[in-house]
Amino acid sequence: MLRIIIAVALLGHGIGHSMGLLKVANIASVNPKWRGDSWILTRITGQSVTTAAGVALWSSAMVGFTAAAGAVLGWLPVEWFQPLAVVSCVVSLLGVLLFPIAFPTFSTIGAVAANVVVLVAVVWYDWMPSDLGA
Repeated sequence: MLRIIIAVALLGHGIGHSMGLLKVANIASVNPKWRGDSWILTRITGQSVTTAAGVALWSSAMVGFTAAAGAVLGWLPVEWFQPLAVVSCVVSLLGVLLFPIAFPTFSTIGAVAANVVVLVAVVWYDWMPSDLGA
């Protein structure tokens, strides 16, 4: 049961990154204050590169956390879990750093907290899904 809970949490966190893609595609805006810009990238690279960076970050995090959930459930090789989890967390945190107002404050805090929990479990405690047993 714990395996399913962890996988659902990772999947949910991954899907949450789609909120950034919804704004970029002008489907929906989850934070009306955000116009799709980055506090630093837009000034340096312009809006097109900023948009591409956002799409790359959110898509990568979404796919990475979904794949990590698959590794927890045994649908993908368990050896993939730690690299997927760490890279997805770093990409997600980079997205928060570059686009801090992209999401509502509560969502941003929740995303950072989820990333920190995963990083502590994987990097500090060297946690693997195989630690849960069969």
